[in-house]
Amino acid sequence: MVRFRQSERGEAYFDFIVKFVITMCVAATFISFYDIYVKHQNVVAVAKRVTRAIEISGANNATVTALFNQLCADMKMSGATFNVVNVSYFPGGVRRIQLRDSFTVVVTYPMQLRMARIGNTPLGIPITLEAKLGGMSEVYWR
Repeated sequence: MVRFRQSERGEAYFDFIVKFVITMCVAATFISFYDIYVKHQNVVAVAKRVTRAIEISGANNATVTALFNQLCADMKMSGATFNVVNVSYFPGGVRRIQLRDSFTVVVTYPMQLRMARIGNTPLGIPITLEAKLGGMSEVYWR
């Protein structure tokens, strides 16, 4: 009978290295998901601010668009877009929302979930973060 294992010296080192590599892989996965969590919180914060601005002004105008662009620049969210849906505008050609009329703000942000880097090319999965918030106008238009 042939014995392959002559001694058990070094077994603890091998076990440690395997556990260490597994722990580092799990930590790297959590770190990559942390970026998604933070970006989603930023998308929700922008949606809340834009919704509140439309509620207070009672209109979806250039001021709201400028606020959205400023918030996206501050949070480094290039490529983010917002859209106001489920809304009925007040007649008159301007995008005014009558008192107690509801609307929904949808903010979308496309991003890459980076998995690895091969040379200079990042390898990732494209995902889209989205936040939908409802609001109600607080301005009476005559």
